[in-house]
Formats: sequence, structure tokens, C-alpha cells
Amino acid sequence: MKYQLYNVTSKQESLYMPAYNKTKQLLKKLKPEIEKWLKGNVTEKRFKHIERVAKTAKKYAKKMKLDHYKAELSGWLHDCAKDFSNERLMRMARLYRIDLDEVDYINPHILHARVGAIIAKEKFKIKDSEVLGGIRCHTLAEPNMSKLEMVVYLADATEPSRQRQFAAPVRRIFKDKGLEPAVLKAIDNKLLEVLKRRKSIHPLTIKARNWLIEQIEKQIEN
Repeated sequence: MKYQLYNVTSKQESLYMPAYNKTKQLLKKLKPEIEKWLKGNVTEKRFKHIERVAKTAKKYAKKMKLDHYKAELSGWLHDCAKDFSNERLMRMARLYRIDLDEVDYINPHILHARVGAIIAKEKFKIKDSEVLGGIRCHTLAEPNMSKLEMVVYLADATEPSRQRQFAAPVRRIFKDKGLEPAVLKAIDNKLLEVLKRRKSIHPLTIKARNWLIEQIEKQIEN
């Protein structure tokens, strides 16, 4: 089954105001502050990746008639905690009572997405659930993700510097079949890498994959 993607023109975008206008103003206000903070807390290489993800998330959201300002804002903050030490990640996870799995204790680095959502909420005062969700879900994924949250996940997996052998097939699936099948492929790629390295698989990723399969089956049936 093929899912049509649409480009949103500025004229079409006006139909979604004032909802888009609110996040447009929020992005305009926060972006300089976020960029300044990132440059003091992540490496230059990481900053460039973050910038590419933000642009890619914006592009994908526009194609799907989603609030691309939300997607871009989420992209700008998705890796804000990526360069935190494991000790700092674990400390913040406990402080903010993140529900921890044994895999989180084995590999605390994967907490950076969930801790990143805390940074976005506490430091930058972001309250929007989808912006925060895009940050929180971009590493492990989750069941019941919104389309915007999936867009951020997909942008992280397919931004221009990602290895072509993995990213190109995901981009083709997104173009030909739609968002959910593309995110499923991106998750499968990540799982194959985890298995190759003989690392533990987080249950959130398994739950997200099972949920996506159900969603795709429902789309096919309809």
C-alpha cells in the first residue's frame, strides 16, 4: 500500500494558524538560547548533527502537514544531553524519577534522550508534549508515538550524514510507503546493530516495534 506525502506551501500553512504561529514564535524565541547552550555542552561534531536533524525533521514534518516548527524545535534539543557523562545521566534520571529498566543500568548512555526531554522542560520551559516526546523517543522509540514524534525519530536516523547503506532504504520506504513503515525499518536497522554488538535490547524498543507492526497492519486492512 502506498501512502501519499504532500508538500505544504506557505498558503496551505496559513490554514493551520494560529496553532503553528504559537510554536513558530516559541522556536524564534528559544533557538538563539538553545544554540548558545548547545555550543557549551556538546562537541562541534554533535552540534552539526543536531543542526542536520532539526532541518530534516522540519522537512519531513512539512511533507506530512505536521507542525514543522515543533519538529524543528524537538530536533534542536534531541541530543542536548548526548555528551553528558553516564554518572550525570543516571543522577538526573534518579532525581527526576525516570522509570529505569535493567538495560538502563547496563548502558546509562541511552538515558540521554529521556534526560534531554527533562533539560528541554526544566531549562527551556518547553511544555508541549510532542516536542518533549520527540526528544524522549528518538533513541529507543516508544509505543503510541505521535506522527511528529516519529518524524523526529526518522530524522535522527536519516539525516544526510548517516551511512547511506542504512539511511537510503529508510528514505525510500518513507517516500513510497509512509512514515510508520519507514520508522519500523529504522528500528530494525538499530536492532540489527545492537545484536551485532551483542548488546542488551531495551524493552521500550521491542514494545515500539510491536506497536508499529500493529499500526501498519491496520493501515493495510483499511
